[in-house]
Amino acid sequence: MTANDIVLRGELLRKEFLSGDTTVAALKDCTIEVLASEFVAIVGKSGSGKSTLANVLSGLDRPTSGTVTLLGRDISSLSEAEMASLRARKIGFVLQKDNLIPSLTLAENVAAPLVMSGVKLSQALRSARDMLGEVGLDHRAAQWPSQVSGGEAQRAAIARACVVEPAVVFADEPTGALDEENGSRVQELLHKLVSTLGAAGLIITHDMDLATGADVVVTMADGAIVNTKRKA
Repeated sequence: MTANDIVLRGELLRKEFLSGDTTVAALKDCTIEVLASEFVAIVGKSGSGKSTLANVLSGLDRPTSGTVTLLGRDISSLSEAEMASLRARKIGFVLQKDNLIPSLTLAENVAAPLVMSGVKLSQALRSARDMLGEVGLDHRAAQWPSQVSGGEAQRAAIARACVVEPAVVFADEPTGALDEENGSRVQELLHKLVSTLGAAGLIITHDMDLATGADVVVTMADGAIVNTKRKA
């Protein structure tokens, strides 16, 4: 992919819920696109719709209307099994909490997505150690999550999200549980890995310092995109 390729696009996305007898629109005709090697920050107050938008774009939820296109493929009408397979191969997730499995080493945690997609364990572990090296944790590969710091655990979570070389990485408040120093390091790593992979990156955040480091800042309010600001 080249830098101008559209990796992910949502067009006129609408998501409605029933609340009693009332239909509530959590998303209102939102259109957004993310290019290869580009980071887009989705910001807004609690309840603005940013998490709903991320869930729809990642295929975790289906829009009431509108389309989501990933690598030129309309994913809105895929079956649950097809969507799960696509997420496993093409989408990486980084959450506020690392969600590492306590009974697995860091290398085994990072290897897990590859193993689940059918890669042999030995090969998956080699790739996992290589990816841990990319985030500066090759010396921690054999340790348990309980033996590393919060910042190191979050870096391992980034390695896990990126080990399948996804087309898009979703990061939901990825620095929210970290101090300023570790938050900055995690932010730098996310940008570096997304750029190296040529992936699209989406950050959902309340942290405006994190948002200002993005290539595009999308502001949401009341379920709608009210502003899109791209760096010059």
